[in-house]
Amino acid sequence: MQKLENFLLNHPGRTFFFLIIIAIPAFFINLGQLVLFADEPTRANVALEMILSKNYAVPTIGAEYYYNKPPFYNWILAGAYQLSGNFSEFSTRLPAIIPMFLFAISIYFSVSYFLKDQRVAALSGMLFLVNGRMLIYDSMLGHIDILYSWLTFSSFLLIFYYLQKKNWFLLFFSSYLLTAITFLCKGLPSLVFQGFTLLAVLAYTKNFKKLFSWQHVLSGLICVFIIAAYFWNYSGYNPNLEGYFSTILDQSSRRTVTETGISAGLIHFFSFPFEHAGHLFPASLLLLFCFHKGFIPGIKNNRFLSFLSIVFLVNIWVYWLSPQTRPRYLLMLYPLLFILWSHAYFTYRDQLPKTNRFFNTMLLILALLLTTCIAGALFFDLECYVAYLWPKVLGLILLGGIITYLLFRLKSGKIFAFISLLIVLRLAFSWFVIPHRFEHLEDRKYRDAMMEMGHLSKNSAFYMYRYHPSELDIPFHDRLIFYIQRTRMQQVKFTGEDRKPGYYFTFDRSLDNSKARLVKTYRNFKLYQVK
Repeated sequence: MQKLENFLLNHPGRTFFFLIIIAIPAFFINLGQLVLFADEPTRANVALEMILSKNYAVPTIGAEYYYNKPPFYNWILAGAYQLSGNFSEFSTRLPAIIPMFLFAISIYFSVSYFLKDQRVAALSGMLFLVNGRMLIYDSMLGHIDILYSWLTFSSFLLIFYYLQKKNWFLLFFSSYLLTAITFLCKGLPSLVFQGFTLLAVLAYTKNFKKLFSWQHVLSGLICVFIIAAYFWNYSGYNPNLEGYFSTILDQSSRRTVTETGISAGLIHFFSFPFEHAGHLFPASLLLLFCFHKGFIPGIKNNRFLSFLSIVFLVNIWVYWLSPQTRPRYLLMLYPLLFILWSHAYFTYRDQLPKTNRFFNTMLLILALLLTTCIAGALFFDLECYVAYLWPKVLGLILLGGIITYLLFRLKSGKIFAFISLLIVLRLAFSWFVIPHRFEHLEDRKYRDAMMEMGHLSKNSAFYMYRYHPSELDIPFHDRLIFYIQRTRMQQVKFTGEDRKPGYYFTFDRSLDNSKARLVKTYRNFKLYQVK
């Protein structure tokens, strides 16, 4: 036990990478089992249609222009499809999951470099992987946000790195280069992050006049040039740039109080910190150590921690005042908190003995509950679709019990033992919860129906007949389109006519063409053929 304690104390870097290695199978097992959901099929459709049309400049869905997001992430996703040789759910999620691990590693190396404390680096890097939001939700989805947030976080770090060296050109150039890339991922939020961060940091460090320097002007122009070059090339295929820009602007402004009303805005304002503390649990338990009287002075006396605090405060208010903000929009800001909280934990835990005892007791109680919960997998009739159920459950319970015992016996390394238990929990989630969802959610039935439609209509034209869903229904309908297109390996098209030869997909309606033959009905979907 003492040897383990000494290892955790003297080698936090090795501990971090050991935890990263054991986390890889926990996050990757059954990653591709669930049907695409939420925004995944929208990203997948755009990438798939780029490959089918051989046009990577113009995002489309159903051969119609898609304006909501620029295409950088879709280029990466299309590359993942081509490298893997398939369009599977697993391949769709790789461009998000690989950056998740790179993000955690980036946190570790940056904190090690700037703060010179590998304990804080290891803990804050792992907290990015095992906070509640990431552990059982965002890490399963092929969304744009993890990659986007990693690039934005990297821009923050580059600003700080070159600020310390007083290299103004590289400070502006590197951050604006990443801003151009992230703009081509997600649009206007990138300009907001860059603008607010530079204004606040330069004002705080009394370098505000550098905003008028040639280094800043030139770097800003390079950023504008990169963005403009994409849209200039795009205009050669579709001259409707006004529609593109207005949609991007609308996407960035629609979640504000002006869209939701004052009452919803007030509720969001007061619930926001508590809601996100819940999303980040159990990492948010480290807030307890931030109540030490030396916490704020300690931040002020450390340039790196001061920088992180400024970046967080100057950017968080945009989301705090936007009622429809989703947690994944803040993934670039969460690590700033993890670093501050980890610093507080290792700096003040010995000075707060009562708080530390309460914290350790909470970890032990959570460990016992989580280990017990694993046994619940035996009561959901999983034997039919989870191979070796009993050995898996018993093995994880035994492993959880050993870790809980270590957590009880260890003195200074309890937090890392608890993180390893959270990784075990994620492994249990991947082994048991994901297959259960796959078997019981209706998503699989819809996917199978769309793939059947795709097989029946192969080598014929395929039309979505008078099919323009409301905004809230778009993720579901994009999923239908993706599975049809993936099966056919041909683009579907939208139409308001029903006279052209081919197959027609309808939703809660029939074709007007009396010569159309009803091929099959799938609940509220119908497939017609016109010869």
